[in-house]
Amino acid sequence: MTGTRSAVRPVDDVWLEMDQPDNLMVVEGLMVVDGELDRETYVGLLAERVAERFPRFKQRAVWSWFPWPSRWWQEDPDFDIERHVVEATLPEPGDDAALQDHVSGFMSRALDQQHPPWEAHLIHGYQGGTAVYTRLHHALADGTALFRVIMSLADEDLGSVVPEDSGGTSFPLLRSAVHAVKALPAAGRLVTAPVVAEHLVLARRPESALAVAPHHDKHAVWAPGIDVASLRPLRRATGATVTDVVMSALAGSLRSWLAVHGDTDPADVPTMVPVDLRGSSAMRPDELGNQFALVLLDLPTSVDSPLGRLVETSTRMRSIKDSPEAWVTYSLLQGMGFLHPRVRVLATDFFARKATGVTTSVRGPDRPLHLAGLPISRLWGWAPMSADQSFSTSIIGYGGEVHVGFKVDSTAVPDPQVLVAGLTAEIAALTALAPEADAG
Repeated sequence: MTGTRSAVRPVDDVWLEMDQPDNLMVVEGLMVVDGELDRETYVGLLAERVAERFPRFKQRAVWSWFPWPSRWWQEDPDFDIERHVVEATLPEPGDDAALQDHVSGFMSRALDQQHPPWEAHLIHGYQGGTAVYTRLHHALADGTALFRVIMSLADEDLGSVVPEDSGGTSFPLLRSAVHAVKALPAAGRLVTAPVVAEHLVLARRPESALAVAPHHDKHAVWAPGIDVASLRPLRRATGATVTDVVMSALAGSLRSWLAVHGDTDPADVPTMVPVDLRGSSAMRPDELGNQFALVLLDLPTSVDSPLGRLVETSTRMRSIKDSPEAWVTYSLLQGMGFLHPRVRVLATDFFARKATGVTTSVRGPDRPLHLAGLPISRLWGWAPMSADQSFSTSIIGYGGEVHVGFKVDSTAVPDPQVLVAGLTAEIAALTALAPEADAG
């Protein structure tokens, strides 16, 4: 056998054991470039900037008894990068629906673990451009690391990320309304439990139309891009971040979807939120694997006004940032890696069943990037759903816009376009608040 090998870390081995036919442990990404990207150029970039730089993309996980019983990352003796690239052309008219159908058709297909568990789709004919759809097993790395790997294909150096500004003091009427909502007895509940471990163990997912057994079929949809500049007046008026605004819009979207399905007085919808533990420093080629944690966030779908949902979301997000919950869950994931495989699956399912889905929020570069000289216009990325979770939400900031996409279980959410419409309506309702307050 050629090449070196290394033991699969326990925290990475967890994801290999968690693969289930109805919910695969695959991190998925979608990138749109303006223009025609040919296969030879793309494969050349993959080889040079990914496969050669990150050796894990040439390795597969194999079981070995020597020097101790474990899975090991070992170079695939038959590695051929061409095997990992799928090329397709969308049928006319090459619109969102056609691309969504292509992506959805692969979301339930298991990756071949006899070879390095990843694949990339080069999809032609999408709105005059090219879409690149990537599927990478979670055991390779977490979503943040894989985002950096995929972005290494870009012509530009990503550089550092500029933090969000905290906003000013305009729109005093709306700011007064925010303070009034914060004073309500219901505000700020639940996120911070007296004991974090107790919260993780005792939290229960409420019954809802979303909480159903998973099905094999998945579907992907996405909303139009959200202009970050259009959110600035609202953020200055409320002190909310871009993430707060989009998360609260997600809560409003879910509330609308639940109402369509007969639940007009919904409970909050719990979602798992991945938290990066690497920091912003550059990632070395040998630093793949999983270095993230999951925290439990209750989206305030029970709150009946857009402003109330924004205030409650902002309060809960701040509580998460101040909580040690992320480090507790990371320690739990590490510990689970040392359990018997069957016990490991039962333990991870126990925690996964406390949430209805996963919500990933990533801030990418503010300036546009290029792939082989072609502008990259849009980005989405979905974390896998575990156990019986029914939806995964992707929130990615890039190039002055926020791109939101949904990956849903087709049985639980047969009408994902209702989520898209609800999100768009909620963003419009929120952005309308600041000008109205200023006029008053």
